[in-house]
Amino acid sequence: MNEPSRTETPADGVSNRAAVAREPADISSPRQRLLARMRAERDDLAARIVERARMEIADYGTIDAADLMPTTTAIMDRLFATLAGDAESGTGTQLTDYGRIRATQAVSMEALLRAWRLAERLIMDTLSTAADECGADDAVLLELTRDLLRLVDDAAASFADAHHEVARTRADHHRAQRAEFTRAVLTGTLTSTELNLGIQRYGLRGDAAYRAFRARADSAPPAEFDRLLRPSGADHAFRTVIDGDYAGFTDRTIRIPGTALLAFGPPRPLDDAPHSFRLAGRALATALAFGHTGSCEFDGLGLLPGVAADPELGAELVRRYVAPLGTTASAAVLIETVTAYLDTGMRIEATAQRLIVHPNTVRYRIGRFEELTACDLRRAHTGAQVWWAIQYHRLARPAATNFGAANR
Repeated sequence: MNEPSRTETPADGVSNRAAVAREPADISSPRQRLLARMRAERDDLAARIVERARMEIADYGTIDAADLMPTTTAIMDRLFATLAGDAESGTGTQLTDYGRIRATQAVSMEALLRAWRLAERLIMDTLSTAADECGADDAVLLELTRDLLRLVDDAAASFADAHHEVARTRADHHRAQRAEFTRAVLTGTLTSTELNLGIQRYGLRGDAAYRAFRARADSAPPAEFDRLLRPSGADHAFRTVIDGDYAGFTDRTIRIPGTALLAFGPPRPLDDAPHSFRLAGRALATALAFGHTGSCEFDGLGLLPGVAADPELGAELVRRYVAPLGTTASAAVLIETVTAYLDTGMRIEATAQRLIVHPNTVRYRIGRFEELTACDLRRAHTGAQVWWAIQYHRLARPAATNFGAANR
């Protein structure tokens, strides 16, 4: 319940102290005599509160005592004036500035509440000690204690709301700054000095490699996407929005479940993050085109980004190697067999095991494919062209070929 003088203005409470710290006209009652005694001891009591707070609460230990005293005494004046009936009972609602200033000084809510409870105990101890000398019996002391606790609770609610408001605003500002830094890293708009300052500020490593990532914004709501980026609760991703897509970078590949798609570029130093981000974009476009879900890496897509990016070449290769097969179920079987054959390094036995057919069946199908297309799959460049043609055929006409057709 303390306030540094360097940030105070008269509106912060000092002028209010003068307004409410007047003596009551009638101090004949034990309650008023006790409160008059508390007002007389205000400065000594405030000094003890400040000293204890600085000793016992780390957040307060960083603030000079001289900076804490003015508002400490001002708040005590408000409390005593309200207890004496010299001020409106809504004094607690006037303490929002206190919570706001404490938040800007990096005093946590926990520290703030501890300081108030400490002050509450010291005030109550002083009341108890002075009660006999002021002729205040247990009933008067109990009534004052009850009223004091109510005022403290009201005040705590008031400054707590203000503290949370500032904390939320600061957190939002921090997220916005972090997102802007992320956007600048991915788009390459930072100078080397700005990048190094950001690396230091956010605890990054200048010598480490980071993967840029990209995802469609319609793949998941923002809160859900943030949750997917923290599979184990730890947050390792810097994220923002670029051209309507989720974007960011991280030092690891994050595996996400479900139907959402998250595409990663290759690992690069942060000064080369734009390159990783461009390839993450290509990986995303490729994975979307081929119906992939979950996490995918540009490195793991092989030549598929090239297939997706060059439709003219793909269409020509389809005309050369796929169109001669026709559009029947038998054509689908041949395509399925050739795909498995190329994937297994053109090994007949391995292909037969994958398709659960006899090796001679594989030999027949491969021979039939070569006959219809007038090619020799044993030639390296031919095999690459056939693979490209099949992948583009899948991309351009996903329903035209049944890759899950039963073997015949």
